[in-house]
Amino acid sequence: MLLFAVTPAVQTVIDNSTTMSVDVDEHEDAVVEFPCSAQSDDSTPVSVKWYRVDEDNDDEEIALSDVPDKLSLCSNGSLIIRLAENDTRGWVQFHGQYICRASNSYSEAERVAFIRVRNYVPPGQ
Repeated sequence: MLLFAVTPAVQTVIDNSTTMSVDVDEHEDAVVEFPCSAQSDDSTPVSVKWYRVDEDNDDEEIALSDVPDKLSLCSNGSLIIRLAENDTRGWVQFHGQYICRASNSYSEAERVAFIRVRNYVPPGQ
């Protein structure tokens, strides 16, 4: 007789899944950090990835990667964006919606974050 042990699927849980929002002035010298830590059990490690929603392209999700001195994806799941005061493109380049997606082999969870530039006028309006 064969016996099989069945391990129940463990749901991925983001520690705090509330929506985050930060308002910035266009050329403000600032650092924005969006935390996104997630948990599961040890047998199903959690992977955390960040995406930016491209409003100009049918809300396509674009995977983020590190950009030296500007955008950091930290090992603890946080997304950190830095902008120096002399950056001519300003916060407009980062304006919009971000999604943290944590997943294991069984489930996934999301946390949404927004960067809003005060008095921002989208191109063409």
